[in-house]
Amino acid sequence: MGNLSQHRWIMLTLAFLTAFELHFLLFSFSQLVSKIRFEMGLLYAQANFVFSICILALVLLRIPWGLLSDRIGSSATLKLAATIMGIFGFLRGFAINYETLLIFQLLLGIGFAAILPSLSKLVDAWFPKKVGLATGVYVAGFPLGEIAALTLTPFVLEYVHNWRNVFCVYGIFGLILSALWWTVAKEPTRSRDEELAHKTALRAPSKEEIVRLLRVKEIWVLTGLCICAMGCYDTLVVSLPDMLELEGISPEIAGLMASMLPLGFLLAGPTVGTLSDKLGLRRPFLWILGLFSGPTILAIALFSDAPLWATIFVAGFCTAGIVTLVLVIPTELSEVARLVASSVGLISSLGNIGPFLFPIAVGYLKDATGSFLPAITMLAIIAEITLILGLFMRETGRK
Repeated sequence: MGNLSQHRWIMLTLAFLTAFELHFLLFSFSQLVSKIRFEMGLLYAQANFVFSICILALVLLRIPWGLLSDRIGSSATLKLAATIMGIFGFLRGFAINYETLLIFQLLLGIGFAAILPSLSKLVDAWFPKKVGLATGVYVAGFPLGEIAALTLTPFVLEYVHNWRNVFCVYGIFGLILSALWWTVAKEPTRSRDEELAHKTALRAPSKEEIVRLLRVKEIWVLTGLCICAMGCYDTLVVSLPDMLELEGISPEIAGLMASMLPLGFLLAGPTVGTLSDKLGLRRPFLWILGLFSGPTILAIALFSDAPLWATIFVAGFCTAGIVTLVLVIPTELSEVARLVASSVGLISSLGNIGPFLFPIAVGYLKDATGSFLPAITMLAIIAEITLILGLFMRETGRK
């Protein structure tokens, strides 16, 4: 029992480190995009497409990865995904032009696509009685990875001289994480009866089960919430450093200010997960977070100095809090009990339509108008849609 309990926390630590590395690799681009744009002579929309093409892989492949994770288990799936992340995160540093950078970003996204559905599967297997807490813990790795990427990248860039070397250095950490997965990861130890039931559960989902999954209304509500909340959050993380630098703020300070977004994310994961566990309710949290997300995003374009730092933080907390609930609720839907990874794969796959399209739209609006204000206004309106969607969500908490 002691070894099982110890390994449970080892697996949660691996889950946390994987979430950290995913967003560390992904959002380091935010502090490098101006250098890439200048070197390659790109428009804002073209430069943001480098980020979005990685998200395109998530849109296309999270469902297949979720099905595979339900079939072979989360540990085996995450070993493959971590290897892909490490290899192509490193190879981005060898991009010789815009086209090769797009290709490496797309291939990196193939590994990224497996992470979210597989981590949900891992938590469901190792922490069946503490899903909200365990989800909050590993989800905290995402914002910490963003904070590290936003705050450290300007200093690393100064030390290694160009953006390609930064990608190489960061890719090495991904290769080390891959080695850890292959060394220590495993599935939970089960009794003989549990193992038989587990092998039965690992069979490929039937066509009837997939059809039933698609008929669950809450899956589509959660997908809409994911599109809006995750799309707004990711787009802000990508665009905010550049937007602040155009206001005359140094890259180092812009990185610190932008890191208020993932700091809000960091606190939102465990706070929203734990409080909603204790209250046994999920819907009120969706309503409150949805209500405040739109106005705080708009305030980013209107405020300055200390109020700007605060509004960036609150915007990150609200949008990330909604995403946390989107990951928790599928584990409580009885209709998809055996297809947790598949349901999260579906939700997050289609949910990444937001992170795919919104950065391109922001870049287009900036190119067309010369200002970020129309783009921020668009994101604020989209964020407020989460309140409306939350009204259609049924309560899944224990109460």
